[in-house]
Amino acid sequence: MADIAMCNRRDCAKKNTCYRYLAFPDEYQSYIVIDKVNLDDGCDEYWRCRDKKELQLLNRLNEGGI
Repeated sequence: MADIAMCNRRDCAKKNTCYRYLAFPDEYQSYIVIDKVNLDDGCDEYWRCRDKKELQLLNRLNEGGI
C-alpha cells in the first residue's frame, strides 16, 4: 500500500524506475496529474527506484513497517 500520490502515465519514459508508478496502490489510492510538458522537460514528481529490493523497502516505509 502506498501512502503517496501515485502516477499512472503509461507513456512516461521513466516509469520503470519511478516509485510513484511502481508502488503497490492502496484500495483508495490518489493519483497525480502530470501534463505532457512536464514529461518532456523532466518530471518534478519523479521518485527514483532502482530495483525490486528498493521498491519493497519503499513500500514497507510507506506502510509504516520500518
